[in-house]
Amino acid sequence: VTDLARATPFWYAVLKPLGFGRVACQPDLIFWAREGAQILMWQGSPPTSAIRVLLRAASREAVDALYRRALTETWTVIEPAAERFYAPGYYSCILADPDGIRVELVHAWADLPERDDAELVHIPGVDGVTLGGYLFSPTAMPTNEKNPSGVIVMPGYGTDATDLVWFGQQLAKAGFVALCLSLRGSLGSTGVEDQGFRQPDDIVAAADWLRARARNVSLLGFSQGAQVALLAAARPSANPINAVVAYYPCADLAAWRDQTAVPGIVEYLSDFVPPERMAACSPINVARQIRCPTLLVHGDADTNVPIAQSHAMVAANSEIRLQTVPGAEHAFRFDQWPGIWSETMSFLAQNS
Repeated sequence: VTDLARATPFWYAVLKPLGFGRVACQPDLIFWAREGAQILMWQGSPPTSAIRVLLRAASREAVDALYRRALTETWTVIEPAAERFYAPGYYSCILADPDGIRVELVHAWADLPERDDAELVHIPGVDGVTLGGYLFSPTAMPTNEKNPSGVIVMPGYGTDATDLVWFGQQLAKAGFVALCLSLRGSLGSTGVEDQGFRQPDDIVAAADWLRARARNVSLLGFSQGAQVALLAAARPSANPINAVVAYYPCADLAAWRDQTAVPGIVEYLSDFVPPERMAACSPINVARQIRCPTLLVHGDADTNVPIAQSHAMVAANSEIRLQTVPGAEHAFRFDQWPGIWSETMSFLAQNS
């Protein structure tokens, strides 16, 4: 579009009733998303004048076959067949027809792919939701242990169980049975993403399922998954959670709106979290109801979810521990702070 400010009211009126919401906003672009669909609007001159058509293929082999045909026929190839980052398992080739219209053949995962080192599971959540994930069995256990401790691992917003494989492998090596779950609304699970409203109840149900395979259950979450873990630990249950490790969680959604400088957060909250759900989705409001050992891990350079969110949780419940990671931003890499993961493992082992 040539003028983003002028175009946005129209597109908002069109897309919002269809379930789209703004997940990223910058001066020259807006990123819209809903379950299974994404639209990127950006400002430029001249405006887009062609149509881009995307067709879903049944397999990668079908994409490769079309690509080979394009080379044989000497069609215009804009992008060769390759993996791309747009969605889990996204694999496509992009061609141009004689008029220059872009045609993309795409194969993307419809479910979590099978793995050799883990069992692909689909377990019941609540409200009829089914949760997909990977179950990693312990590869080593102390000889005096009959049943392993269990850990449910939860990803951040926009990711799924495929992003948790490394954690499942590491936990299994340490003797845990690890359930790496896609939250409702993400790949492998049914339902609609709800930003922490019923997702914690799904995790309580998943914990009951895992207890048939483990003597106790702890939770490990990242970003939104950490938010969900804290909310789940505060839920009343006949079988309480054993321990929680929450990496850079959002604790107070209302305060987060004012604290973060990351573009798009205000719009994200406005479009996806109704005012009447704001308190229910904020762990700060149930912090005192978390009675299990709880460790927060947060970088002091996090601008997405400022560390003030974790400080607020500690202020609300002095039994909660906070491990500050100096210089770390949101979703920091463990190879840059190599001691952090080992400390997480120690905390889970000590409280298993």
